[in-house]
Amino acid sequence: MLIRYIYRMSTKKTEIEELYTGSYQRLLTKATQMLKDEADANDAVSDVFARVAEGSLRLPEGHEESCLMVTIRNLCIDRIHRLTLRERVERRLSLSDPSMTSTESQQEPVAEMIDYAERTLSKQTWRVFQLRFDEGLRYWEIAARLGISEKAVYKHLAKALQTLKEKFNPTGI
Repeated sequence: MLIRYIYRMSTKKTEIEELYTGSYQRLLTKATQMLKDEADANDAVSDVFARVAEGSLRLPEGHEESCLMVTIRNLCIDRIHRLTLRERVERRLSLSDPSMTSTESQQEPVAEMIDYAERTLSKQTWRVFQLRFDEGLRYWEIAARLGISEKAVYKHLAKALQTLKEKFNPTGI
């Protein structure tokens, strides 16, 4: 009985190692594309394989890699939703402007954008904007929380984004 258990455990370990070796780079590439940060992506991929190793993530036989890809995508989406508005904007700025390297140089335009939005947008538009980007709520969740329609949520977000675009990207580039 013990010998069978040890054999199964060593076989499982070998299977996980092979899966890791064969899938790691594709999973890392997908996670890096989504998270825009290689260290976060590496952590996400490691988390997925840790779940496989501990048995909390069971992979259907024959579909292991596709299940891993879906899992990494969902994990990345969860991580993105947990980011604050400031972190999301900072990531976008650092990707779009390679000349901005220091943290201080990134935080200044982000703070300016957020301050401008808070000063310029109506209270309702600002609240919708915060709920969407700070808390990561979906349109229907925002609508339910504020007692407005999903269409109104869409209009408020469109207005907020248009206002920011006109101020900080007037040429549309």
